[in-house]
Amino acid sequence: MPLTYSGAEYSEESLFDEIKETAKRERISTSVQFRDLIDEIVEEKRIYGFFADDEDLSQVKKDLEARWPDIENLLDKQ
Repeated sequence: MPLTYSGAEYSEESLFDEIKETAKRERISTSVQFRDLIDEIVEEKRIYGFFADDEDLSQVKKDLEARWPDIENLLDKQ
């Protein structure tokens, strides 16, 4: 189910891309820091109405957290 805001689609992939860029910029180096970053960005998006009221944010966070190996590989290459 795609994430939505203001009647337009906001995909989980778009959210991941934003998290990935922020992780690189902030030099995230642990899964705990990555989880904190996800919480921060998802909460910010929720406040600004990027998610539907019935969106399962805990599942969105779990899906994003499962992509830590992708981020870890990306950061290792820097």
